[in-house]
Parts: sequence; structure tokens; C-alpha cells
Amino acid sequence: MKSLSSLRVIAIALPWLAALCVAGWLFTIHYPASGIIHFSGTFDGSSPWLHAFEPGERVNSPGPQSDGWVGQRIFDQPVYNSARVPGAFDDVQIALELRSLRQPLVELGMLRDPETFSFEMQPLWSEALSSGWREVTTEGLHGYVLENQPDSALFSSDLNQIMTWDATTTPPAWNDEPRALHGYDVSLRGQHDFHIIPVNGSIHFEFLLQDMNRSREGKNIAAFRLTKGDELIWTGAGTVSGITDNRPSIVFSRTIDVQNLDPGVYHLSFVADDDLFIREIKTTARHWVIGPRLYFGDEVGFHTTSTPSLAWSNSLHIVADTFHTEGLQTISFGSNTAQLRETHTPYALARDPEEQSGAVRFSAPKGNVRLIADGYFALEESALFLPSPRRLTAESHPKEEGIIAVITPYKQPQELFDGWYRANANYQIIGDPDTLKFSLAAPGIASRSGAIDIRSFSLTYERPALSWKEWLQSVRREISSAWRRL
Repeated sequence: MKSLSSLRVIAIALPWLAALCVAGWLFTIHYPASGIIHFSGTFDGSSPWLHAFEPGERVNSPGPQSDGWVGQRIFDQPVYNSARVPGAFDDVQIALELRSLRQPLVELGMLRDPETFSFEMQPLWSEALSSGWREVTTEGLHGYVLENQPDSALFSSDLNQIMTWDATTTPPAWNDEPRALHGYDVSLRGQHDFHIIPVNGSIHFEFLLQDMNRSREGKNIAAFRLTKGDELIWTGAGTVSGITDNRPSIVFSRTIDVQNLDPGVYHLSFVADDDLFIREIKTTARHWVIGPRLYFGDEVGFHTTSTPSLAWSNSLHIVADTFHTEGLQTISFGSNTAQLRETHTPYALARDPEEQSGAVRFSAPKGNVRLIADGYFALEESALFLPSPRRLTAESHPKEEGIIAVITPYKQPQELFDGWYRANANYQIIGDPDTLKFSLAAPGIASRSGAIDIRSFSLTYERPALSWKEWLQSVRREISSAWRRL
């Protein structure tokens, strides 16, 4: 009888002991006394902590691959995945073992604003910086310099010799002499960014604007913001029209006139959707550029014929596309040309090796083309200047382009073998989310038939360590909270 009673007690106690063990394991995950918890595994889609990348049309199925490795292959971008957060933590480090095939640059981002679907992107891999460069940190600045250059090359005053990647620099303190008001007939579509050197401490611009779609949902707003670095200097916004129909609005004007400015480079943002057009610009500025985006729109409803689009650029690489059949044409960038044969298709253009310095002209005889560049554009050659170093992009070849330093927080990945690398990215966890959403970007990967292979991962969550007393208090609070929920 006693043995039966003992067995009954054991049978009753075992589930409770198991439950206590599970609860203890969960507590150590949610509230590790060290403040650090680590998960790792093969990137085959089986982990509950980090999911495979999606959507399916841009990746293959995770698992065993035909050439003998286990993981997932990415062949288009962007792709997304998510990670479960095991508790209250302040930071996360994600490490991926990856292999790049014909893809020179990769970035990884964490979702910061679900409403705008904006990500905090960080450098993950650069083929251009993998050899011939030294990683240096000096006077609080991190980056890479050519092997034959001193660390001080990071501080070169010649902006044509420097690139940046996910980093900013301090612009020079420039100030121009006055000149008369000068006008430019244009047809710029949607949001644009202007970079301006003030004239005797002032910035004066006059814009003629037109709304080509007043029937769309939402307010028709055109806004301007003038900033210097992170400092907001001036802002102005207004509705385009109180009438909502499908006719273009009348052309209307907006003037920006700001005085008593310190020397430097100022950033004037025109914030609008692609149905708002800039039809004319007048300014007293001697040096002002647009970029890195320049969108020459169509002139339907404004002019009866298309006007050729011309600009001068200090960019080394541009990507052009058009969204209308009227924009199919042959464009030129310096002495090189590209024929836009299809809509919604990016076409890359680079400078000829004989034209690596100075300004080159861009021409689109029919207009109606959108440009993204690693530099800036000007509507007249004399206005062109470089307000900040060019950005390192997937199309960049910094050594061949005369670059001696790249300013970037990018840390050289750990080289493994057979072309595999271990790359890391660190993010602050804001709030108390249950999941973290990531995006991997590999610009141009589909057009060059490239791929990114990922075979394993690790996640490290961190927060300040707890003493045993603090840890027990956290456990008691969790038990009390669970009891109240019951």
C-alpha cells in the first residue's frame, strides 16, 4: 500500500516538477541574471526565433540545397523576415553566415516605423572594401583607407576623394557672392532635395508648382523644409487647391526667402507626391544642386510637346527608368548612352574611364525619366558642386574612381572559408515588441543574376545584468502578474 501511495505521490508530483522546470527555463530566458541570452542555428526555416526570408518569389525554399549546403538563397530584393523577442531587452545583435555571388553590396535593416514601412538600414557586406583597404578608427571616426594611405585620409578636405556608406560628414563653411535672379524652365516631378550654398547669408528661391491630379484621396499638400544638418531652419506648407476634380490645377507660386544664415551647405526639401510638378525655378544662388534623385516628368497638360531634359552631374554612376511609353528613348551620360527599351525597368549608366573627374552632361531628349545617382545634378554646369562625399553603392569601384577613404560604421565581416563570411548588425530595441522585422537589401541583385546564400544565424539579446536580488524580484513580479491573469 505504501508503495502505491508513493507512486501516486510521484505521479502527482512529476507534472508539477516538469511544469516548474519549464517555468524556470522560461524565467531564465525572459529574465537572465547576466542580461544576455543567445540563440543560434542553421538557417533552414526550423528555428522559432528567426524565420526564413520572404516573399517566396524572391527566395528559394530554406533547407538542403543542390550544391551541398543547408540554408536559403536570395535572388531578388528586398526580402523580409522576423525574429521573436524572448523578453524585455535593450539591444539585439544579429549575425548571419553568408556568401555573396555576383552581389557587391548588402544591407540589413530593422523596421522602425510600421506606418511608413521605414527601416534602419546598416551595412552588412561590401566586396569593394574586402581587399586593398585598411579598417581604421581615429579621433572618433571609423572607416577604411587605402593600404598606402595614412589614417588621416578619413579627414581629407577634397570631397572628391571620399565616399560614405551609412555615415555623414560635416560640410565646409561656404558662402557665395551675390548674383542676379536666374530662372530655369523645368518639369520636375514629386519630391526633390536641393543642396544650396547661401549668398551673403541668404537663400532665395521662387517655385512655380502645378498639381496634375486633384481628384486623388487625401490632402493636396506641397511642403518645403530648410535644414542645416539636424537643425530645422524654416518650414512652409500649404494645400494646393480646395477644388477636387481630375483637371490639372493652375500654376501657382511658392517663395522661400531666408536671411541671416551662417556659412555652410543647406538642404531644402520639397515634400510632395509624384502628381505635383515643379514647372519653374528662380534663384539667386550660384551653387545649388539636386539629388541624389532627379525626376524629369512629362509635360502632358502643360506643354503640347516634350522638352529635352538636360543636367550636369558629378556622379560616377546613375540608374535611370521611365514609367511611360513616351519616355522610351536613348539617354546619354557623358559619352556613354543607354536605350530605355522597357518601362518600369532600371538601366545603369557609368562614366567612361576617360571622364572620371569633373562634370558630365546628362541628356534625355524626351524627358520623362527618373534618375538615382551616387552624386548630384545641376541645371547649369557652373552651379554644380559636391555638398557631401558620394555614397558607396553597389555600382561603386572606389579604388578605380580615385577614392582614398570611405567613412562608414561598417565592420569587416569575419572571413570563414569557401567564400563564406560571418557578418553582424546591431540594433537598439525600442519599446517592448514581441517580434522584430528585418529587411535585407541587395541593390541590383536580379539584374546581375546574383545571389546571397545564408546558412546559419545567431541572435544575441542584451540588457543590463541583474543582481540575484533584482532577479528574484523580477521573478516574483512575473509570478504575481501571471497569478492576476488567472
